[in-house]
Formats: sequence, C-alpha cells, structure tokens
Amino acid sequence: MPGLLCLDLGTSSAKAALIDTGGHLLATASSAYPTRSTSDGGAEQDPADWVRAARAAIAPVLPASDGLAGLCLTGQMQDLVLEGPAGAAHPAVLYSDRRAGAEAEEIRARLARDGEDWEELTANHQDAGCCAAMFLRLARTDPAAIARAISITFGPAGHLAVVLGAGSWCDPTTAAATGLLEAGTRDWSGAVARAAGIDLALLPRLTTDAGQVVGRTGAGAGALLGLPAGVPIVLAPGDAGAATLGVTGLAAGRDHASLGTSGWIAGVRTADGSPAADGASHRLALAGGTTLHISALLAAGSAAAWARRTYLGGTDAAGADRLLEQREQEHGRGPTGLLALPSLGGERFPVRDEALRGAVLGLDASTGPVDLYAGMLEGIALALSHALEDRPAGDPLPVVGGGAASAPWRRILADVTGRPVLAVDGTDATLLGAALAGAEALGLDHRLAPLADQGGEPVEPDPSAAAAYRALRPAHRELYEAAARIGRRSEDGSSPRTAGVI
Repeated sequence: MPGLLCLDLGTSSAKAALIDTGGHLLATASSAYPTRSTSDGGAEQDPADWVRAARAAIAPVLPASDGLAGLCLTGQMQDLVLEGPAGAAHPAVLYSDRRAGAEAEEIRARLARDGEDWEELTANHQDAGCCAAMFLRLARTDPAAIARAISITFGPAGHLAVVLGAGSWCDPTTAAATGLLEAGTRDWSGAVARAAGIDLALLPRLTTDAGQVVGRTGAGAGALLGLPAGVPIVLAPGDAGAATLGVTGLAAGRDHASLGTSGWIAGVRTADGSPAADGASHRLALAGGTTLHISALLAAGSAAAWARRTYLGGTDAAGADRLLEQREQEHGRGPTGLLALPSLGGERFPVRDEALRGAVLGLDASTGPVDLYAGMLEGIALALSHALEDRPAGDPLPVVGGGAASAPWRRILADVTGRPVLAVDGTDATLLGAALAGAEALGLDHRLAPLADQGGEPVEPDPSAAAAYRALRPAHRELYEAAARIGRRSEDGSSPRTAGVI
C-alpha cells in the first residue's frame, strides 16, 4: 500500500509518521528543537531548526516505505515567519510571545477609528499573541527584517512548503488564528492588514480544502529532508484542525474533549461568522463551511497532578484512581459537595482572566484528601461542561489526553456532561488527521478513519448523578465571578488578594 509521510511540527519537536492507506502506522519518530525565551515575554524559534528536526525525524521512518504517495504537513499555528530570499529573514515569533500587547491595542484603536471592530471582523479575541500585532512590533524593532521579507507564513508547515519550493501557503484554520482573517469572507482582511502595516501582497495564498496539494518536492528535497523529487506536498489543517480531523472528523455537530496538561472542548459547528458568545472560546475556520470552536482551560491534567501532590501526598495517577474507586464504592456516583476552580495560574475559559486563581468551596469537617482530589476532577469537568450547554446531552464525547486513561475521571466527566464518554488514544491524532487530509487531497482509495469511529465502549452517565451535576452548573459558573472579585485590587489601592479558598 502507498505510504503517507506525515509531519507534525509542534511546539517543541518535529514528529514524523509513515501511515499506509489501510490505516496502519508503519513507523514513527521525533526530533526536538529549542525555543529562545526572553525576559520581556519573547518566545522565538529558528526556522532552520524546524528543517533540521524534520529531516532527523523523517530519516528513521523512510526505510519502512515502499514508496511515498505524499508528504502531509501540519504543525503549530499562529507563528509569524518572515520568508526571505534564502531562508527566514528573522527568527519565528511564536504564538506564546507576549511582547506585542501595546501594538495589539494600537491596531484595535486604528480599526475603531475606521468604524471596524477587530473581534467582530475575526470572530475571535485578539491580544499580544496575534500575528498582526507581532508584525507591527517587528516593523518598529527590526525594520531591516521586514524589508528583507518577500512573503509571510504562519507556522512551520507553511515554512517547510516554502523551502521545498511550493510557494507561500496557509490553511484556513491557521489563518483564523492570526488576527488577519475575516470570519465572514474567509479571506485576508485588508482593514486589519492596513492597521498593522502589512502589505497584502506578503500574505500567503489560502487553501480551500481540508488538505490541498500545494506542490511537489523538487531536486533540493534530498538535501533538505532526504526525500526524493516529485512527491506531492499536501498542506493539512494546522494542528488544532488536524487533531480534530484525527479524533472525530470535520462533520458539523461533533465534539471531543482533551484531558492533557491543559484541557479543552473542541466542537465542529456550521460557520456563522460571529464571535463566540462567551468571548473566551476560539473560532477557527475549517474546510467545507464549518468552524472549529475551542474552549480551552489552562490547567486540566496539571491541576489534577497538583491535587495529587497537595492532597494525596504525591500518590501517582494509578494510586489516586484506586482511592477514587474506593470512595465511589462507599458514596456512589455524584457530586462531592465541593465546587472547585482549577485555575491555578490564570484562565482562558469560561473566562479570560490572567489574574484568576483556583478556589474550593464547600469544605466541612468530614472533607478528606480523596474528597478534595475528586472535587478537583469534578471542577475540571464542570469547567469543560460550560462549553457544552447548548449541545445534545446524548451525543458521545470522545476524550483524549493522559487523563482519559482514568476510568473514575471518565465516569465523572460522563456524569457532569450528561454524555457517554469514549476514551480514544489521541497520541497520534494530529498525524492521523494529516494522513486523512492527505489521502482525500490525493484522491486515494483508503481505509483511514477518525479515532472516534474505530470502536470502543463508552462510559454511560449515571442519570441521578447527571441531574445533580446539572443543577450545580450555574453555581460553578458563578464561582468564577466571585473568585475574580476576591482577586481584584480593592478600590483603596491595597494589594489584591489571591482567590484561592483552599
């Protein structure tokens, strides 16, 4: 069977996989690259490191191939890459860079003077991490780099397409994260580009499908990546879109959850071009007129790990699960009586508040360590559930991430959301999504399928527990407002208190 060489250039490493059209993972490898952080909030990577890491990751998997049907590219999004005549004209400014806050406010003000609202144009909240603001900042701090740029790309996948000779391209999912894409037209915004000082001619062409052939490897691909010439290059969606494609596919109405270090609910919706009603979710364009809604917690697995260290004396996840099983045998399924916020260092959803801190409400003399741990898992599940309030309760909810391995946590998530929860192995979901995008773009006959469609036995919600959690959800949402009020600076100018009621 022909093999699809899939490459995911993530936040810290390049991951390569060879996947055949029968859906078999034949080989995989990875190679790391460094990030340069600065004391003023900067975060940069050298695009040359992306290429070197890609070659190192590809080399071990190529021997498993009898021939390549295509090279499928995905990776981190919302990076600013200035493409020069011979490589990048400046280190890539990453999505996590926070130095362009003043420039973001300046762009917002310029648009407002012209009668435009940035959030309404893009259907997303915009801040220092958007590429438009990063560009305006670089135009002031390194105008020579701007002058050297012949095009702009917005992540490692786009950069790799450039160095392979395919030209400058961007997929809609990545484009929607830049602050430059109009949600209504799904095209680059001339108004935002003018406000940021960006020549529209620098912006990449936009792909129109979930995966699109943007070129073929040339003679230089051997020296760059160890690849033969003539291999079709498929630009898949950016990592958020590729992971969704790999977990559920891109049909409107499907959701999935992640219980990794951070956590999120990702849902595919019919596009309407309007900003998220909560102001805290991201709306990213997908192919076929759909939109990916992502509601992301800063701490999920990391908050659970903190609770194990703090409440359970450093017990590992398996030991904590045994304690939860014992507790469930004694008390049954249902609320602990605690309301917990997992916001240990700021929050992104259901509120955007960098100053927010965690809270636990409802302690009494009978509360024990395992109750506190269970309460934190409930709190994470309740936080995620706020993104599902308008969704049908009976639809299955696939869940990925390290926390998905915990059977007690899956039961809590099922009870809190009122939805059957299906654990899937999302380790290679992004690479699988890239393979699916590539197989479709190349018109291959294949048996690839999203993880959620590959079978498994879901955990069903307990009806009485689900009803009890449903009644608690409004109070949990109000706790965010109460914690924020506690944390705000008082009117007399005294130092703010943290909101940790623990």
